[in-house]
Amino acid sequence: MNEKHSLDANHDNHRFDSRLIRKPQQQPRLQRGLWGMVNVAFWVLMLYLLLPLLTLLLWLLGIRVAWQQLYEYQDHVDPFLLLAAPVILACCALSLIAWAEYNRMRFSGKERRAPVPVISQAQIAADLGAGPEVSQAIGQTRSVVLHMDDQARPASLSAGPLPPR
Repeated sequence: MNEKHSLDANHDNHRFDSRLIRKPQQQPRLQRGLWGMVNVAFWVLMLYLLLPLLTLLLWLLGIRVAWQQLYEYQDHVDPFLLLAAPVILACCALSLIAWAEYNRMRFSGKERRAPVPVISQAQIAADLGAGPEVSQAIGQTRSVVLHMDDQARPASLSAGPLPPR
């Protein structure tokens, strides 16, 4: 029985590795910065090693051809592109203006917010779990600080300063 207990204790010691950092804030800033740079360097190395896979994927999707058409043939000017770009720009601007004017006509002169229903002081007191004097004091001031009891119910309050208008 003692051997089993000592084996379990030994197993627990192997499970808890004191070399693991539990609170990195207590580590020196220089050491944290150096390990951060090592981490970034290894991420860059991993991404560098994945570049051939990324190149294959882009080649399969035809991105290389699109890159050549857009950026490598610099001396070639497509006349369709010269005519189509301003037309597309004008259509986008007109559709945005039309949508804004439609919404302005649709919502102008209409109150979209529903009025807030009036709540009685008794309902406020019941919802807060407070006495009627607390709810009455809340209704008379614009800014209050509630003092709570141990059951998180308002026990008293102190009036705060009125905000400037």
